[in-house]
Amino acid sequence: MYSSVFTLLSFGLAAVGAKNIDIRVGQNGTIKFVPDSMMADVGDTLRYHFYNGSGPHSVVSGSLANPCMPEIGSLFSDYIEGDATGDMTYEVNITSTTPIWFYCSLKKHCQGGMVGVVNPPSNATVTDYANAAKNVSAASAPSSATGGVSTSVLPTSTGSMNMSMPMTSMSMGASSTAMTTTAAGGAGSSATSKASSAAASATSSSGAA
Repeated sequence: MYSSVFTLLSFGLAAVGAKNIDIRVGQNGTIKFVPDSMMADVGDTLRYHFYNGSGPHSVVSGSLANPCMPEIGSLFSDYIEGDATGDMTYEVNITSTTPIWFYCSLKKHCQGGMVGVVNPPSNATVTDYANAAKNVSAASAPSSATGGVSTSVLPTSTGSMNMSMPMTSMSMGASSTAMTTTAAGGAGSSATSKASSAAASATSSSGAA
């Protein structure tokens, strides 16, 4: 009983101290995640803000050993076009401090350095991942968006209306880092569909961004 009470109190304290960590994706036409290396505690939320101009972009998690490639159960945001103000977001709730390596899977973005890491280990940095990614012939992603909840924000006569659709829960493959994801933005789900089509077309070409 005392153990259960202590566990509940621990989770409660973690939630009280939880913070949002904002990550800008492709802002100002760049092919970068900013910041690309960060520390996150259990209960924190990663909030990816997608901008237009160099996209669409994606967030895919993988491993340091195999850069630009997903693992079984990897996080995948799908391809998101974004807008000028970064209102289209993808949110990830952290439930473990295990390192999370991530990248953009569009064309040669990963090989070009559009990579990042959450809770980097003491023996590796995001630069190590980026250097290893340069030697990858082609980046890849899961066949469809995975994990958590997808949400679109649609305008109404009195403000905004959230449209949510549950998706299959997932964990971060070998790292066993469970996550919940949220995609939101004024462009709605139709924009994401268009972005996915554009990404598929772009990925099939051999040109690098």
